[in-house]
Amino acid sequence: METGTILNSVGLSLDIIGVIILFIYGLPKNLNEEGNSFLILEETDRDEKQKWKTYNRISKFGLPIIIIGFTLQLISNFN
Repeated sequence: METGTILNSVGLSLDIIGVIILFIYGLPKNLNEEGNSFLILEETDRDEKQKWKTYNRISKFGLPIIIIGFTLQLISNFN
């Protein structure tokens, strides 16, 4: 196999993984960053706050993975 083909395949795989991460862990609009409950005012929902932190942390990996994947695909065109 040629180096260009391998780089292209790895880049495409990283693109797919990055898109899946963003699709699953992209921050939904209905999550509340402060963890406030909508039914009980001025009370912090720790589960909601932890969910927001987890989604926010994981979603930050999606975009760099996609960028790396596209870069590898671009490099593969010049090999």
